[in-house]
Amino acid sequence: MKAYNLETALKHREEVTELSLHNCRLDHLPPVVFGMPRLWKLEVSVNRIGEIPRQIGQLKNLRSLSLSFNQLTELPPRFFELRQLTELNLSNNQIKSLPPAIGHLQNLQRLRLAGNALEELPPEIGQLKQLTHLDIQQNQIKRLPPQLGELAKLRQLHAAHNRIGRLPKALFQLTSLDLLDLSHNRLRTLPPAIGQLRMLTELNLGSNLLETIPESIAELLVLRRLLLSKNKIAAFPASISRLQWLNTLSLEKNKITELSEIIGVCRRLETLTLSHNQLSELPVSMANLDALSHLYLDGNRLGSLPPLPTRIKWLSIRDNQFKELPPGIQNLDSLQVFNAEKNQLTGLPEGFRQLYQLQRLWLDGNPIPDLPQPLFFLSALESLKGPGDADARRKLLRFLKLCRSREVPGRLRLAIYDVMEEGGRRLSEFPATLLLDALSIGMSDVAYAIRKHLLEERNGVQQISPPYEGKWVYLLGETGFEPERLRPQLEKLGMGLADDPGQEVDYLVLGRLLHSMQAKVPAGYQHLISRHSLALFLHRKNGRTFALDPAPQQLSNLRLMIFSPERAQRTLALQLLKTNGVPKQLLTDLFLAWKLGYGEQRSLEKMLLQNTSEEALRAMYYPLGLTGRTSEATLTTNIIKYTEGNEFDGIRIAQFLNELYGTARFYLRQYG
Repeated sequence: MKAYNLETALKHREEVTELSLHNCRLDHLPPVVFGMPRLWKLEVSVNRIGEIPRQIGQLKNLRSLSLSFNQLTELPPRFFELRQLTELNLSNNQIKSLPPAIGHLQNLQRLRLAGNALEELPPEIGQLKQLTHLDIQQNQIKRLPPQLGELAKLRQLHAAHNRIGRLPKALFQLTSLDLLDLSHNRLRTLPPAIGQLRMLTELNLGSNLLETIPESIAELLVLRRLLLSKNKIAAFPASISRLQWLNTLSLEKNKITELSEIIGVCRRLETLTLSHNQLSELPVSMANLDALSHLYLDGNRLGSLPPLPTRIKWLSIRDNQFKELPPGIQNLDSLQVFNAEKNQLTGLPEGFRQLYQLQRLWLDGNPIPDLPQPLFFLSALESLKGPGDADARRKLLRFLKLCRSREVPGRLRLAIYDVMEEGGRRLSEFPATLLLDALSIGMSDVAYAIRKHLLEERNGVQQISPPYEGKWVYLLGETGFEPERLRPQLEKLGMGLADDPGQEVDYLVLGRLLHSMQAKVPAGYQHLISRHSLALFLHRKNGRTFALDPAPQQLSNLRLMIFSPERAQRTLALQLLKTNGVPKQLLTDLFLAWKLGYGEQRSLEKMLLQNTSEEALRAMYYPLGLTGRTSEATLTTNIIKYTEGNEFDGIRIAQFLNELYGTARFYLRQYG
């Protein structure tokens, strides 16, 4: 069984096979451990153990032992009686030397000694014939023993962060090596014998003193990762082109001045790092790297880019000399991360807007004064550094997030952003047809601002004026007018109601547009008018004096009918209003009847749509409560919001609520 604390271990010492005392603040190995006859795995890492007691030799069946991250300085002789060990982890202790007795642990397959103070490995290390993984990184080793070459089964050798200056010939006898990490050492040359390690898939020689790479590197036919960063290599090793399975190549922080055209042969290359060299141009053969997804070019002298593979997801050209990005940048339609910091860019090309998958963009350190327009079309953008100020970037990212959730088309974004983030200051710069399209995306605040601009600010409030004969009217969106009732009224005046959006019309009546309507703007129009303007025109032409100048008694009677408990009375009231028109004095009552569920809801809504202003239409659809569990303070706030800047009467609403429910007293005291 497995145990994860001493209490369980004490109760079941005869049955415990695996014991984990990880990070238990132990300063010694508990004696109970040595009385567990079936124990085969012991984990006591991340503690404060300073020495191993001699009783350790009693654990004859132990196969896996981890003492990493403790305070050990040496290993006692009895330790090497653990002849069944296959895995030993002594990483991150303070061990200065490894006794020759290490050779007794001949069943070891994995040995981890990283992060100690070792200066050398004993020759007896060669007796560990079963060893497949050896980790000696982060020590102070200056040389590798020749006996290392006797480890015929060794597959991984981690020797980074040491002081190794030369490699023994015997190392190249390890023909089973799959991974060799010699980074962060003091190697000045790489022997040609490196080509003998033909099973290598990863070779890390970063952070050494290498100036050249031998041609024999081409013999590593299955090599997938070659890491040569932070050396002194001056020329691109041409033999690398023969590594047909190469997946990752890092040449960062060398002295390379020119990249050979032969790089284009590495067709399986996915990650190429050339940052911090002395490159002034890249070969056109880069376009042949069909699999390339990550390209790092920071800190060079580049001012232009050749055509690049379209599968690139991460491109970094930070700290170069780019004054502009190539027009072909839009072809990188898989790009997700782009870093162009510290260049001389003054803007972004128009095609940049086509990078629809771009998620992170860094442009700090460029003389770009404001947010370039292409940024507004990057639907996937989630992180942006520069340009503009922090507030502008924050607003843009918030807006793009909204665009993703509401599927806002790119052509409408600048106009919608202007409404949402800039108060609609630039709406006059956008074509009316584009603004009409923007109404249908289903954002009520945006729609209100655009309708108000089109109907009142762009050309002033428009009316239907004579002559009327032969004029055509088109209803766009939800206007409240029923075509079957409106058509005969217009025909009496010699006018027509257009149904075909391909037809040019004289008067376009702008209603409420919802995302689901799929309303189409007509091919052309002369005048844009409101629903209310059309309603007033019909009232005048049809002689509806009640709608234009109602008598007080008529208003009183209709109010009683609208809120009558008898359905027939409510229905009759709506029929009278349909026939005689709706005076503005009854708009608040119709709003209350619609909001509180009196009468036929759809008919009430249509009447309100026909006869209210843009401000009232906007307020109608606020999701604010007037009944139910609503506090007096909240109710007062809601009434103010429903009536602010429009024709709805707050006193009338409050009196009605007070009479019916006994509420809104606070509002009446404040404003009555």
